[in-house]
Amino acid sequence: MTNKETTTGTKMMSFKSIVATFFTGIAALAPVVGTILLVVYLYRAFLHIGEQILVDGLFGFLNFLRGESGETHPWEFAFPGDNFVLLALPLALFFGIGWGVKNRLGAQVLAWIDAVMTRMPLLGFVYGALKQFIDSVRNFGGEKKFKSVAYVEYPSPGCRLLGFVTGSYYDEGRGQDVTTVFVPTSPNPATGFVIVVDNDKLIDSGLSLEEAGKMILSAGLVNPSGDATK
Repeated sequence: MTNKETTTGTKMMSFKSIVATFFTGIAALAPVVGTILLVVYLYRAFLHIGEQILVDGLFGFLNFLRGESGETHPWEFAFPGDNFVLLALPLALFFGIGWGVKNRLGAQVLAWIDAVMTRMPLLGFVYGALKQFIDSVRNFGGEKKFKSVAYVEYPSPGCRLLGFVTGSYYDEGRGQDVTTVFVPTSPNPATGFVIVVDNDKLIDSGLSLEEAGKMILSAGLVNPSGDATK
């Protein structure tokens, strides 16, 4: 190998090393930046709801009742630290709604809204999909929903699907006990399918609900130990 080829190879290795280091930095920083951006987005969203929807709407309505129009002596919501109040208002509102739907009357109202939204053309489909996704993520891995984590051999010997045991019953037609398993899709656990497995065909995974949930939500990028797979 000539000196020129050696120099070219060294430059290529250096370039690859620079690129690899660059992407390593992105991988290390992305979770932190993503979390910060999410917090900032939620902060701005709650602030917008509190200021422009709740407060401005209320004060605009009060000014209308007073007969004030334009900027002639309007009632305003402005004082030192008002942003904290504006941020707390939607939080208190959502907490109040959450408390309300836990009561009988609130639950009935929510059920009525759910029935109306579900029957609406097109919007009903969107509403149902969003509700299903939110409910699935909120209850993902809950003790009431899943009992344990198991493997199901599919689609060929040596390959296994990761599923959550949801229940069991006695199959009178086959004369044996069977287990129902929910197999979620990855990385979106809101969808999946239910399969019925003979008890002797079910393989215990030894994984906790939390470990399996992390694997599915990360599309296998996070292993049971909680580290990123290499």
